[in-house]
Amino acid sequence: MKLLTAFSPLVVLILFQEQISCYYLTKYASSGYYQDADFVIGGLFSLRVTDGDTFISRSGVEDTSHIAEYVFADLIKYYQHILAMVFAIEKINKDPNILFNKSLGFFLFNVNFIEMKAAEGSMALLSGESPPIPNYSCRPEKTDKLVAVIGGISTSISIQISRVLSLYNVPQISYAPFDQILGTRVQLQSPYQFSMHTAALYQGIVQLLLYFTWIWVGLVVPDDMRGELYLRDITKEMISHGICFAFAEKVTEYSSMDTVNWKHFMERLTLTPVIITVGDTHSLLRIVYFVIFYNLSGNVWITTSDWYITTLPFEQNLIYTHFGGGLSFSFHMDEILGFKDFLRSVQPRKYPHDIFIRHVWSSLFGCPHYYQHRLWDLSQCEPNGSLSTRPLHAWDMNTSPYSYKVYAAVYAIAQALHEELSLRVEGDSSNKCLLQAPLPWKDPEIGFFWFPHLPGSSPFAIPLHIQIMPRESCCHRSAVTCEITAPSIPTKGPTWEKHQ
Repeated sequence: MKLLTAFSPLVVLILFQEQISCYYLTKYASSGYYQDADFVIGGLFSLRVTDGDTFISRSGVEDTSHIAEYVFADLIKYYQHILAMVFAIEKINKDPNILFNKSLGFFLFNVNFIEMKAAEGSMALLSGESPPIPNYSCRPEKTDKLVAVIGGISTSISIQISRVLSLYNVPQISYAPFDQILGTRVQLQSPYQFSMHTAALYQGIVQLLLYFTWIWVGLVVPDDMRGELYLRDITKEMISHGICFAFAEKVTEYSSMDTVNWKHFMERLTLTPVIITVGDTHSLLRIVYFVIFYNLSGNVWITTSDWYITTLPFEQNLIYTHFGGGLSFSFHMDEILGFKDFLRSVQPRKYPHDIFIRHVWSSLFGCPHYYQHRLWDLSQCEPNGSLSTRPLHAWDMNTSPYSYKVYAAVYAIAQALHEELSLRVEGDSSNKCLLQAPLPWKDPEIGFFWFPHLPGSSPFAIPLHIQIMPRESCCHRSAVTCEITAPSIPTKGPTWEKHQ
């Protein structure tokens, strides 16, 4: 009797804990942007840059007195990636020819460029709450609908996402620059990527150098495997055309004086008028800091669209002072049909549940935002403000390559779901875990996903291989695993634009 008396409170406590384990999480405002639907696509994006490193003073010693803008900054133009996903899902939900009477929703998180946040965001998609609880679904109405995840923007972020999602067989499409490292299936599920024909890109850069007789140039690449491949391919192309290198520098994302002699590096930049930089915005961020810190100007920067020259995490008027001679190469892409009109219509009152738009609006329109009565107050902002009125250095109405890939990834997932919904369930109508469709439908080109509304005068196809992978607890957390062979975005050869 005494033993029963002693254990009764413990049993009650355990039962009570089972009932309220997710109750406390509801007290925290979720950091995600959620829209409910029959199927939900997760999105892990990077909208801010944080830098915990110390900066190097002019004397070469470490300076711990950080400048606030360097420690934390919003990459406003990256918000277009989220809008591309929202726009694609809205178009699909309005299209009666895809997904039948099913709808698509989304669950979006900002993971910055921090690997730990990428892992946390992935777990939040699986548990339905932020902060997440590993291996526990607090919001089954959210997690049971998750079919795929789009993210991240870099190789390191994509790897962290894959390490979590691969445990649950959730498909992942990365919109990062193509990296062969992500194609290895040794320890983790390989995220699907969009491949690019970089040979044509390098040929375009070489033709530009030869046209202006720039035969003495500097080369800067990130210090990783991707940078090694860049260096190997582009040097081979340049040497074959008689172009010489003043230097070839590998830089890390967060370098110090022990790894790179930045002062000597800056001196070489002043002696080399033409600099070729191949990398993305984040991997080249430290170079941007030091170019401004050492007040360098007059260089011609030749790069690719993976590096947003006009997206700098500090005062935008510094762009033209230090990078006014920037030339950016990209693959030719027409605008996504209707995307500009969608961008013009975006306003905070149109998307009141968008937790990211308040910071974007406040930055673009120079108006404060307040949190009152559990609502964000943007009354100080222009009531009819439009993104189309913002200058180019602050916002770009043209579709970025990253946004294009996010848009295409949503359509690839939707088409895979449509193919799955088209399959008739034979022999086991009681299995509610299997997707069923009211009517059968098959594209004439079985295994290919056609984009009738994507840029260009004619549609193009993405090879698809759809594989159903049922789990033992399928009804508890249903998902469709889709083998998607990543497409090559249709091109008309590389094009370049001058940032002025």
